[in-house]
Amino acid sequence: MRILLATFVFSFFIFFTEQTFSQDIRKDEIVVIKGEKFISHQVRTGETVYSISKKYKVDQAVINIYNPSVSKGLSIGDVVKIPNTEGVTVLHDQVASKGAPDGFKTHKIESKQETPYFIAKQYGITVEELYEYNQRIRKYKKGIRVKIPFWNEVAVPAVVESKPSENAISNESFITHQVASGETLYGLSRRYKVSESAILAKNPEARNLKAGMTIYIPQSAVAVVEAQPVPVEKDVNVNYFEHIIESGQTMWGITRKYGVSEEELKNLNPILNTGFPAGAVIKIPVTEIEKTVAKPVNEAAFKKHLVEKGETLYGLSKTYDLSITDIKKYNPVLEQRNLVYGETILIPEQPDEVFVKIVENNKADSARLVEEFYKVELPVEVPQNCLPDRTGMFIDETYNIVLFLPLFLEANDTLNREDLVIDTMALFTDEEVEIAQDTTIEMEERKELFKQFYGGSENFVEFYEGVLLAIDSLRNEGVKIHLSVFDTQRNADSIRQYIVTNEFLASDLIIGPIYESVQNEVAQIAAKNRIPIVSPLASQSAITNHNANYYQVNPSREYLAEQTAELVAEEYYNSNFIVVKTKDYAGTPEGRLVELFREKFVNSGFMSDTRGVNFTIYDFENEGSFGLRRIMSKNKENVVYIPSSNEGELSVAISNVNNLADEFSITLIGTNRFPNYSSIQVDHYHNLKLKFIAPYWIDYTIPSTIDFIEKFKSNFGTEPSNFGAQGYDVTMYFINALTAFGNNFADCLPYLHLNQVQGNYHFEKMTRFGGYMNQGVSVISYTQDYKVIRTGIKGQPRLTAER
Repeated sequence: MRILLATFVFSFFIFFTEQTFSQDIRKDEIVVIKGEKFISHQVRTGETVYSISKKYKVDQAVINIYNPSVSKGLSIGDVVKIPNTEGVTVLHDQVASKGAPDGFKTHKIESKQETPYFIAKQYGITVEELYEYNQRIRKYKKGIRVKIPFWNEVAVPAVVESKPSENAISNESFITHQVASGETLYGLSRRYKVSESAILAKNPEARNLKAGMTIYIPQSAVAVVEAQPVPVEKDVNVNYFEHIIESGQTMWGITRKYGVSEEELKNLNPILNTGFPAGAVIKIPVTEIEKTVAKPVNEAAFKKHLVEKGETLYGLSKTYDLSITDIKKYNPVLEQRNLVYGETILIPEQPDEVFVKIVENNKADSARLVEEFYKVELPVEVPQNCLPDRTGMFIDETYNIVLFLPLFLEANDTLNREDLVIDTMALFTDEEVEIAQDTTIEMEERKELFKQFYGGSENFVEFYEGVLLAIDSLRNEGVKIHLSVFDTQRNADSIRQYIVTNEFLASDLIIGPIYESVQNEVAQIAAKNRIPIVSPLASQSAITNHNANYYQVNPSREYLAEQTAELVAEEYYNSNFIVVKTKDYAGTPEGRLVELFREKFVNSGFMSDTRGVNFTIYDFENEGSFGLRRIMSKNKENVVYIPSSNEGELSVAISNVNNLADEFSITLIGTNRFPNYSSIQVDHYHNLKLKFIAPYWIDYTIPSTIDFIEKFKSNFGTEPSNFGAQGYDVTMYFINALTAFGNNFADCLPYLHLNQVQGNYHFEKMTRFGGYMNQGVSVISYTQDYKVIRTGIKGQPRLTAER
């Protein structure tokens, strides 16, 4: 009992002294506790127990003894005591060197995505500064109000006749500059045409620039020519680019996206040893960069730009008056990462007069001519196992394909009795309506048919027709296919006996089922036997996260939202962005998109910048239309997003915004469901230049698409719907994958190129042990000359096998 009591007293003493130390002792100074000297150190961004031990030349175990709580992990702002050893310098906090702030703003945390990193980045301060002036806040969570320090800006260029530091020369003139978020010493030296050493001579602290710092630029310094960047050599281990962690991203996702190991990331970014915080800027090492350079088909169409230190896509966009989307279009590797110092990127040149005249004389074919003029390819070395097999290995093989569809054969047979008339639209389930909305590009008026269909089964019959047309085309090419079709209806009862037979287990590919309740049973057996299973229509499925043989063709709505936010941030980073609030959107998918917009703008560095975006939330629900004109801009593009999926609310809001279209330039951001809203006038979409991300798009000018439509009409006597095109695309794509690469085709899909009718498939693995989701999507725009066009494709780059 005495031993237990003694242990308790000792533990209490450590806890008490630690609490007292962290609350009463100032940071970054030498203190004496019971006759022993300590350095009080405040934890900064990226620091770990290991890095602190190296900095102060003490063993990690010693730090753990005097600071027992560090075993649970460090947090920025924590104060730890370090035994003072001879020769160790106290590192004073940069917060103190800036002096007292001129004032404070108050920020209320509205969502869990607003981490300390996110808030600091938004207001252009460091995380340390945020913690310094909010020491009583232990946990940053929704509803908490935090103080944001600010230092009054000094106009640039403002010439001052003063002594900025003890090293200043009397009567020397200086320009006072306040450091903005994202600025570097290299960038400032180029901006003011002085050497980095000249800046450091007057501002030693500038070696570690922080947003809000005031530095002095000597006007009398002799301008020097900075060393020009050189192309990246083969050994690029020292090269990296920066990535801002966004909410929802994971360590595994980043390692897979950029092809680096977790160990490499942690070695380069110590902050990742204690977590994966949203808003943190991390370094991503670059490897084999020489193989990622896009090659123009026509050299005269491009100039080559050598990337310099500190350059960003936003800066290049302004320099060349070119959208970020176009820069990425001609440099496909930038779809996956940011710029790297020393690499060469392509910038499109204005075409010469001869080419312009050719285009003008061939207006009907102008789009194709321009596309061919600016065509680029991304050569890659195709892995040996992903070289399509043309040796005859699979020639004599018969591919067993299983198709599960809810055709409702018996119900349709009953409905089509001559003595029975039923309102078939009333038989649609909510799930069938969701599938129709996610797959349909544009709703067509329901035609009077000789036949009636049960619920949504007409869509699945049309999908089946597309499958049959694809199989017929493949058989004509010599591919041997055995197709088994099963009517699943809405449950697995009708197929449960079949999916355990040897015949089913010998399948090479499964397409369907459609409903997740039926999919679950089939997917479990497919996973155990490593049979690829394709979900061709559903956009939401938990199976993707844990079945490595599962392929989801319809991108999730969350992914479409992420791509929409990225598109807007890239194309409209210098716009007047307005969220027209029709109701409380907190917790809704539309509200999540508002948060994504804000996060992307903040990470761009242009949030509330005079050169960047103005972000306004307008309360349309309470203010009505009267205040809309007041917040519109004459000088910037007005980009409007309405966070609602209610057709009535959207119709009213869009109508009011459209009333201002003659007076202001406005772009409306929507979703792929907008074309299905029958109560909204299409004229409004064109006036407001509607733009959205869509998983599918049919280009009726492509010869292969025209051929598909003609064959479909010839075989089935009607125009193909989106479901018919989907059935054709899915079947052609995956059976071609089987014939080219065999059953284990997952890693080889990036090298499979097909002309699809409405898809642009690009499958990415979603989780470490999960399946794949198609991430190929299109950017759709409504123009003011009443055209609906695809202005971009996000997805698979044009890879060309090197010879």
